[in-house]
Amino acid sequence: MQNKWVRRLLPLLILAAAGLVALLMIKSRPELPRREAAVTIPLVEVMTAEPGAVQTTVHSRGMIAPRKDIELVSEVSGRIMWVAPELLEGGAVKQGTTLLRIDPIDYEVAVSTARAAVASAELSLAEVQVVVKRAAIAEAEAQVRAAKDRLRQAEADLANTEIVAPFDAIIDIKRVDLGQYVQAGSQLMRLLGTDSVEVRLPLLASDIPFVRYGQSADGSWPMATLSSRFGTVEYSWQARLVRLEQRVDEQTRVFFLVADVEAPYDEARHARPLSVGLFVEAKIPGLELPGATRLPRSALHDGDAVFVLREGSMRKRLVTVLRREQDSVIVGEGLVSGDRVILSRLDLMVDGMPVAVKS
Repeated sequence: MQNKWVRRLLPLLILAAAGLVALLMIKSRPELPRREAAVTIPLVEVMTAEPGAVQTTVHSRGMIAPRKDIELVSEVSGRIMWVAPELLEGGAVKQGTTLLRIDPIDYEVAVSTARAAVASAELSLAEVQVVVKRAAIAEAEAQVRAAKDRLRQAEADLANTEIVAPFDAIIDIKRVDLGQYVQAGSQLMRLLGTDSVEVRLPLLASDIPFVRYGQSADGSWPMATLSSRFGTVEYSWQARLVRLEQRVDEQTRVFFLVADVEAPYDEARHARPLSVGLFVEAKIPGLELPGATRLPRSALHDGDAVFVLREGSMRKRLVTVLRREQDSVIVGEGLVSGDRVILSRLDLMVDGMPVAVKS
């Protein structure tokens, strides 16, 4: 019986002894030195504030449109008997260039007939003036006037058989060709003037107080820079700010500032022609704001606060935002000369947090 209990207790005694040995080994192991957790101070970029006069800039964009855009219409009927070689869509023509001719033969006959009628009426007037009959004289004079009116109309119709460019233009659409018969009132072509073009630049109501437009007393004009990219090359043109349209767009609720460019196709004045239909970016110099500082947008937090660096820590400072632009903000009160404004945006930014300046 005794041997039976010994056999049962022996495994438990062995396990207990092994546990005791393991515990003694752990306690006798030399203690390793503890490492202090390393503290990492965030690095930030800063800029030094120097309040002064800051030039505002208004950005917009728009599409180039012609200032002159007309549809030439035939005043007479007839068959087109001649077309100028320059009459091609996209081609340029000078003011006074004959673009096409309508067969004039019927109108030449009408002019000859009208001249003969005038001569006959004048002869009849001379005859009645000899007999001095007032009623007959008045009737003859009326006939002379009517004959001269018909002559003027016949001469005008004859002149209208020749279609002439009323100004320097680009042929936008050519609607007729050689041999075609046209009726009076038929559309012949659409012309776009090349002496100047304009662009309507949408502005928010908040932009309006910062822009100037219209001719000054000294004859000068506020200017804007228009630009467009062709592949890797960017071209620019100078535009006059001529007027602000006095109504708000019903759909977008924006105002439109109109700028124009003179001689847009003159390669002596422009590195590249400013073509109708081209989409351009506009950079408009605005008013100067005194006592202000321009900061990158990254420096602004919570809409009206910045962090400044003082004695190795960031300090939150409320500022007055005067204007927000594409990639910057202009602030007024809240910064003084020499303030080091933190430009970096960290995952966590808390007033009083230690930071260091990037070298």
